[in-house]
Amino acid sequence: MKSIKITLLLTTCLISIGTFAQKSYVLKQNLPIGKKYGFSMISDQIINQKIGGQKINLTQNIGTDYTFAIRNGDNLEKDIEVVYNRIYMKSVVGGNTMTMDSDDQDTTKQNPFKGLKGATFNMVMEPNGTIKSLTGIEQMLTNMASKMAKDSVMMQNIKASLSKQFNSEGMKQTMESSLKIYPDKPVKIGDSWTVDTKMQMTMPIETITKYTLKEVRDGIAYLGVSGTLISKGNFETMGNKMETNLTGTNSGDAELDIKTGLILNSHLRIELVGTMNSMGQNIEFELQGINKIVGKEIQ
Repeated sequence: MKSIKITLLLTTCLISIGTFAQKSYVLKQNLPIGKKYGFSMISDQIINQKIGGQKINLTQNIGTDYTFAIRNGDNLEKDIEVVYNRIYMKSVVGGNTMTMDSDDQDTTKQNPFKGLKGATFNMVMEPNGTIKSLTGIEQMLTNMASKMAKDSVMMQNIKASLSKQFNSEGMKQTMESSLKIYPDKPVKIGDSWTVDTKMQMTMPIETITKYTLKEVRDGIAYLGVSGTLISKGNFETMGNKMETNLTGTNSGDAELDIKTGLILNSHLRIELVGTMNSMGQNIEFELQGINKIVGKEIQ
């Protein structure tokens, strides 16, 4: 009898362990209506270029702080008001430093970021992080331009210039490149899923990223991240037409709050190498960077 009891106990334990190991988790964007969240997105980059035997080294630090106010929605999608709290950039090349910061409201300085402080638009985000739609971009650009100039002709010129970067498709890609990380179905520890996103960061970049659920602890999902980057296409910067042929990788980790899907932390290492061509001249290009995201609920 004692042997039978021990066998039953062991069987029960094994069943319990097996059930726990097979537990599935739903990872999705489920931010509650009425809540507000702060997001800080930072990119540190080291860029090395070689043009006709001349080496050019550039370091950049770019950051954007947002508030996401969850205004409306249901279990499938959420209507989110996005507010730019701050955007800044520091660039160092050849010993020369250039900085721009939306917090610097000095009207005597040329500062394209000045009009972004407090700028708002709305987006509808699906459970997997896809941005279904964006609204309010046109009004946002008008408000930005009005902060940067009073002359109507100059305002229109500024607005046209801003619209090259802050347009619906470009901003959709920017948001998805950071927020579209969720699987389309429940996953177990050890499961992986792939997400394909595009981004126009001056140059066009497509990322194919694999996420793996490594661990769940205290309501937080810990993800491993690895993927590939491709930049093959044409773009224009400062009046120069460029063509890229670059490939690279991204790797790192991320933490999600399972209940809300909030991205608490994300840390990715980016590497991109290859060539670019401008006016028939080849440019050897190498980029190494760190992209970080921190999210938190705010009052």
